[in-house]
Amino acid sequence: MASQFRRKPRASPHPVDANPEVKRRLSRLVYFGGALALVMITLNLMPINSEPWVWIKLVILAAGTTIFAIWATRFSLWQRDEYWRERGRDPKHPDRFPDRSDEN
Repeated sequence: MASQFRRKPRASPHPVDANPEVKRRLSRLVYFGGALALVMITLNLMPINSEPWVWIKLVILAAGTTIFAIWATRFSLWQRDEYWRERGRDPKHPDRFPDRSDEN
């Protein structure tokens, strides 16, 4: 027989809003990625198949992909550094403990 009392849902912590700098960097990455995707789709659907045009498309797509990969890598490394800064560690050497001059 089902219980007559309703069970209270578990209290979950409220999600934390992202830092404005994270939002700015991520929106720039998404904006460029979306624009790059539209350019790639447009260039690949164009019915021009002469050899010079194929090389021009290749250069444009390679440059866009390279720029996007660099931005995504920089964003990822910046996030990693911010993670360690929030914990009071040196981002270049997070395994080292910070100097605690106030304890001595």
